[in-house]
This record gives sequence, C-alpha cells and structure tokens, in this order.
Amino acid sequence: MSKKKNKLFSGFHHLAIAKRITLLYGGIFTLSLLFLSGFMILNISSMQQSTMRRELIGSMELVQQYLDDGKMLSNEGLSGLQKDSYVEISVFSYRENKMYNSVPGNTPPFILHPHAGEQRDPDWDWNKEEPDLPYLREKELKNTGFEINVQRENKSGNLEYILENEADQQFMLLSTHHRAESGMYRIQVFRMMADGGYMIWNFMSKMLIADIIGIFCAFLIGQYISRRMLKPVEAIREAAERISIEDLSQRISTDGPDDEMKELTVTFNSMIDRLDTSFQKQNQFISDASHELRTPISVIQGYANLINRWGKSDPDILQESIDSILTETEHMSTMIRQLLFLAKSDQSKLSLQKTKMSLNEVAEELVRDMEVLEVNRKITYTEEDAVEILADYDLLKQLLWIHGENALKYSADGGEVEVKVWKDKKFGYVSIRDNGIGIAEEDIPKIFDRFYRVDKSRNKEISGTGLGLAIAKWIVESHDGEIIVESKPGEGTVFIDRFRLYKKAT
Repeated sequence: MSKKKNKLFSGFHHLAIAKRITLLYGGIFTLSLLFLSGFMILNISSMQQSTMRRELIGSMELVQQYLDDGKMLSNEGLSGLQKDSYVEISVFSYRENKMYNSVPGNTPPFILHPHAGEQRDPDWDWNKEEPDLPYLREKELKNTGFEINVQRENKSGNLEYILENEADQQFMLLSTHHRAESGMYRIQVFRMMADGGYMIWNFMSKMLIADIIGIFCAFLIGQYISRRMLKPVEAIREAAERISIEDLSQRISTDGPDDEMKELTVTFNSMIDRLDTSFQKQNQFISDASHELRTPISVIQGYANLINRWGKSDPDILQESIDSILTETEHMSTMIRQLLFLAKSDQSKLSLQKTKMSLNEVAEELVRDMEVLEVNRKITYTEEDAVEILADYDLLKQLLWIHGENALKYSADGGEVEVKVWKDKKFGYVSIRDNGIGIAEEDIPKIFDRFYRVDKSRNKEISGTGLGLAIAKWIVESHDGEIIVESKPGEGTVFIDRFRLYKKAT
C-alpha cells in the first residue's frame, strides 16, 4: 500500500507545474463540491421537514386570525384559507362540540375528537380554566394503523407530530388550542410528507449532474489559471533559450501587476545584466591580457633574432639583447603572478589569516623598503595616532607596497612621497601621497579596472602591468575597508586606505 502511495506521489511530483496546479485546483474544488453535496443529501430530510413546518405554521396562523376576526366557522371558510393545496385544516369547536374540516369527506384517523372529559358545557367559563394540551394518544393511534415517530413542542407553542401508517406514508401534524371571543378551539393542520426515498433520489440525480458540470468547469478554470500564472515563467524559459554567451541582450518585459512573478522577472533580468557585465569584463580582460603579453613576447623574439644574426660575433649586441630579454621576462613573470593572484581571488581560493596588528609598524616597514631603493625621492613618515586593526599581515604589506611603488614611479626626480597614519573614533587610516602627474577626475573610477592605465602614463619610462590597483582594491575590500583617491592633474595623487579599528570581543 505504501509503495503504491509513493509511486502515486512520485508520479504527481514529476508532472509539469501547470498540470499539478490544474489537478490541485480541480481536486480541491471537487472535494469541496462533493462534501457540500453529501452534507445537503444528509440534511435533505431536515430541510424537507423545515419547509413543511413553515407551511403548516403559516396555515395555523391564518386560522387563528380567522377566528380572532369573529368570522363564522365553516368548512367552506376553512377551505378558503388553504393557500397550499397539500395542507389540510381541522378545527374542533368546544362550544359547539363540532368538527370543521377544510376538505370535505372523511378526515384521517389521527384527527380525533376530544374525549368526553375534554368536552365542556356550552356555558362553561373558558377564562376560568385552561384545557390540557391536545396530546394524541398512542394506543388509540395504533388501533387506527398509525404510530408516532416524532412528538415535540415547537417554538410556536404547537405540538408537532410526525406520524407513519402501515403503508409507510408519513404525515406532519401541528396541533394547538386557541381562545377567541367566540370560544375555545382545537386547531390541527397537517399534510402528507413526500416519499423520502424518491425525493432523495431525485435530489441526488440533480446534484450529481450539477457536480459533474461543476467539476468539469473546475478543471477547465484550473487549466486556464495555471497557464495565466505560469505565463511569466514560460517567458523566462523562452528568453533563457534565446540567451547565449554571444547574445546576452535578451530581456523579459516587466509589464503587469506587482506580484511574485514580476519579482521573479526582475530578478532574472538583473541576473542577465550581471552576467552580461561579467562576460564583457572577461572579454576585455582576455583582450587586455593578450595585448600586454604580446608586447614582451615580441620584444624577446626580436632580440632572440638579433642575437641569432649578429649577437654571436658582437658582444655589445649580445649583452644588450640579454638585458632586454631578462627585463621583459621579469615583466611577464610579474604579470603572470598578478594574474594568478586575481584568478584565485575571483574563485575565493585565497585564505586570509587575520590577526591583530599595528598599522603603524607596517607603514614604517614600507618607508624603510622605499628608502633602501635609493631613488632620488624624499620620503617622509608622519604618525599621528597608534592604530591597531585586524588584518592579514602579508596582504596588508602588499597593499601598501602597491601604493608606495606607484608613488615612486609617478613622482619626478627630487619629488616627495608622504606616508601618514591616523585614526578617528571608528576607523584607522594610512595615506600615501606623491607629487606626480596626477589623475583626471573622469579617470579615477576606472583606475581599479584590470589593465587600465591612464593614457598619459603609457610610456616606456614608466613600467607597470595595470593590475596593481585591481589587486589593491580586492585586498582592501576583503578587509571590509575602502580606498579613497584624491588627485588633481599636475599636483599629485593621494591614496587613503581606511580600515575598522580593532576592538576586543566582549
């Protein structure tokens, strides 16, 4: 049994979403409809009795009003009160000791005359004593072939009976006493109840037809709703089929209501935007890397040909070629190391070993390293505050060296490079300033792109790969920091690295 259930659920889960929505919608509607139909069928007998009870009470109220109006009681008068042809009326007058009926002929045997003890002298003081309620006597009814199925006093103060004879015919009877100026009366209204089995079967037949039509419409509506709901998903699927690496321009329309499907569409378009940007950067990166590597390779190849032709016999040409080849080889080696570093950072394969350290000590070490190079630059160091941060020592040193090396490159002979450390309430700062050529304002957002170099700096005198600042940006961001750049053409540039201060865990 459990295996069959598992197969059933497995088959359902493997259906298309549109079919699953249709089945769920149609199934829930079908169950609700069947439950409602079953409830109505189970309560049809109660509904039938309730309808009959209202008819009988209405007829009884008409008779009471007739007697209160002082009209002469007669069979014809009662017949005229019959609004429902199935309801019969019987009234016994205690003063006249006479029975009046709305239908001529014999009355049913359960319409009994009051016993002699219940009958009163015409001069009886009716205000003195209230007669007993007009109960039917079960023994007398059995002698006439009837038995009482239900006996109760309803909300209107009437005695209510459901009687059944030997032929399985059922009757509903209401009986009460009513006092009018003309005397005391016993009023009985009754009607035959419809064949319950036939009525239920007739009702079930009609209900079955209505259920079949309703279930069919439910599945049609479910199919329509599922298609409407999944239309944006279908649009996403079609767009995804059209999208390729060569064409990322496809987008899905976001027209329509602000619902979950629109959010999905916006998210999908945003993802394609990011992919498009990423692929463009990747293509640009590959193009720039190819261009940057092509130059040193061409230089090495040119000097190798030069050695092959004349360098064997000319020591000067041989030495010049060897020096140039070594320089270009070192340049390529540096570029490849930086490319590998960025590739690992993109794949999150670089692990950071963050520890508490002094930003002042790393800055002082940078200054010492720059002074060892013996370049014709003045290097100054200012320490306003002692700054402690949480960082990876090797990466932090590499970051400051990138800024320091750039400052030395772009400062003219006799220029000054300033290194400064300070802090505020939340952050620690280290800045490296040069008095070089500066950077135009429109170029500042681009200097952290890989292989980007300001056109004015692209000359043989200033070496570089165009990857240093891209690496610096990654290092700072991996430490939840920020690089601030301030520069004016011809006045120099200052790079400010900002880090959160170290705080002891509480």
